Amino acid sequence: MTPKKNVAIEPELFDRIAEEAAAEGKTADDFANEAARRYMARRWLDRTRREAEVRRGNMTDDQVETVVEKSVQESRSEQRSR
Repeated sequence: MTPKKNVAIEPELFDRIAEEAAAEGKTADDFANEAARRYMARRWLDRTRREAEVRRGNMTDDQVETVVEKSVQESRSEQRSR
């Protein structure tokens, strides 16, 4: 069994998660894990799409610069939150 990690969730948000989970016959942990997996998959898909647009040449230099800047900011934000 994998050791558990704790994550702090705002009380109001946790209450909503618990209600939704119960309505689906799941635990709050199951619901949160599924939501996190979907969120991470969506982020990966968004990055992949942006990279594909750049590679295909469907973006102007200004758009590429904006995408690069946004990616750098996201990466820095992720690093700070760890």
